[in-house]
Amino acid sequence: MRRVLAAIAAFALGAGLAVVGAAAPASAHTGDLLASAVCNTTTGQYDVTYTLKLTNVGSTLTGTTKWRVGTTSFQGTPTNANGMDRGPITSKGNTTLTLGTESLPGTTKGGGPWVYAYTSWTDGYGKGSDGRIEGLKGDCKAPEPTSIPVPVKPSIVDLCGTSGDYVVEPRATEGVSWSISPVVGGKAKATATAKPGYVFSDGSAVKSWDFEFTDVPCIVEIPVPPKPDATEACGVDGDAVILPDDSDTVTWKLEGDPKTGAATAVATAKKGYEFPGGKTEQRYDYTFTNEPCPVIVPEPVEPEIVDLCDVDRDEVLLPEETEQLVWHIEGEPSSGSVTAVAVTKGHHVFEDGTTERRFELSFTNEPCPIELPVPAKPAAVDLCGVDDDRIVLPADTDTVSWAIEGDATTGSAVAVATAAEGHVFESGETTERFVFEFDQTECVPPTLAGSSAAALCVANVPWIDFDVVLTDPDQQSTGHTAYLVLSDGTHTERVELGPLGEDGSVDGRVLWPGAAIDEAGNPTAWPGWKQLPNGRWVVTEENFGWTHALTSASIEVNPELSIDLEYPPAVVACAPSSKSTGTPGTPVPSGDGDGQGLASTGFTGGPAIGLAGGLVLAGALALAVQLILRRKRA
Repeated sequence: MRRVLAAIAAFALGAGLAVVGAAAPASAHTGDLLASAVCNTTTGQYDVTYTLKLTNVGSTLTGTTKWRVGTTSFQGTPTNANGMDRGPITSKGNTTLTLGTESLPGTTKGGGPWVYAYTSWTDGYGKGSDGRIEGLKGDCKAPEPTSIPVPVKPSIVDLCGTSGDYVVEPRATEGVSWSISPVVGGKAKATATAKPGYVFSDGSAVKSWDFEFTDVPCIVEIPVPPKPDATEACGVDGDAVILPDDSDTVTWKLEGDPKTGAATAVATAKKGYEFPGGKTEQRYDYTFTNEPCPVIVPEPVEPEIVDLCDVDRDEVLLPEETEQLVWHIEGEPSSGSVTAVAVTKGHHVFEDGTTERRFELSFTNEPCPIELPVPAKPAAVDLCGVDDDRIVLPADTDTVSWAIEGDATTGSAVAVATAAEGHVFESGETTERFVFEFDQTECVPPTLAGSSAAALCVANVPWIDFDVVLTDPDQQSTGHTAYLVLSDGTHTERVELGPLGEDGSVDGRVLWPGAAIDEAGNPTAWPGWKQLPNGRWVVTEENFGWTHALTSASIEVNPELSIDLEYPPAVVACAPSSKSTGTPGTPVPSGDGDGQGLASTGFTGGPAIGLAGGLVLAGALALAVQLILRRKRA
């Protein structure tokens, strides 16, 4: 027996070597590496292009070529792709590949560096190639560059601050390109580069200038303030300069004392500001007299007028005459304007020393408006939070238009009714305003707290009892139907539990997904089980079998609530009865065997797979021995 096995092994080795020999192609593939050179008159260098011509290659074979550039010393035709740093380039059948183009100095004479390539094909054959450019004369030159003047250093704009600073790019000049950086950190750089074919007159091709910019704060010009008012009365006690309050840009001070007969008001621009002309100070001089004081009378108040529609009822309500003043009217109200004149009596004067005050009074001549009833206050929507708060305005009419001032979402808004032209409300006003205040208490978010779902087995049927309670005092929920969502991390099932009642709740019982009953309530299907044609029940991943290993469960209405839920354990017999001698919950293989119980979630076919694998291996060995013996007989 040992001799037979040894003979079989020797025969197998011999057969393998014969196969390798047969795999060799009938004619070797070839690859010719060629080079061609062109003088680049722009760079003054030779541009050498390398190509590889592949022949004797089957039209269905795919080749992969890698290549490299060596030195002028020949290193031998390559036998593999090791050290090839360029490519790969893919080819099919007979073809000519362009490997690439390399540049050589224009003074190169004779041959260039050796170039090596290695191509491997999908039939396992490989071919190395080499070649180089020959016959270079070293006479490739670029034309002499045109000499152009050295560019002048650019000017800069250096304003206050830095945001407006920049380098001024010179006008376009033949043969010159400019690169100017933005101002960063108070610095910038300008570079002038001679274009190809040009050179600056000093022999250089690049000129650079570095610039630094100041960061002096910008001064804002402000207008000259008007001269302050002054009061000068008899004597000196009432003499004064009325200085304005200091502002963000100007401070005021008074030099001297009006009681001495002279004073100066000084306006000084604050830091960062100046008056026109670069001035930072404005001075206003005052002189005061010291004449005896007459009796001062109070300034009269402008008389009131009665200005009604039309003109017949218009009038001026003049104050009564006193010991100090007397009033009279110049003109008639019917003309549209009058002047009410107050004149002091005797030695009385006004504070400014004058004796007369004139008040120009104007009257309208508009027709009397049509009177409208005051509109009712509009309705408002004031809910929790602020997003939905609003005023519900009536529709505009021919005589009244509506508008809202403010925003209800800020807590306060005003509805304004405006009478159309030629109309007035009973109040005599052309507008009526209705103020609304809105409660800004935040909305209470909806919750499903207190809701629950539980799995139970009733009469060998898996059910889910549920009790869903939505607490939503501010009507924030956008859902009105309850769902139970089950997932094992891969699969998801959404079970509708039903619409919520008026009280926001729904309860009841639904079948576990995959379970089914007949009209009498008897179970006809269980999740994760299927019935074979012979009537046996077996475990399956179908029919919601994944629900036996839930990773999450939740009740959803909007909002949602995570719950703990799992399929009833096998000990409560929520599974089909075994048709064999086994008991429910005992795994049984599918096919013509016994039914498989529900409680088992593992796989008990390990020994069977091992036995099957052994049988397959033994069969394969027997087949191999038969083939070898047949060849030996032949």
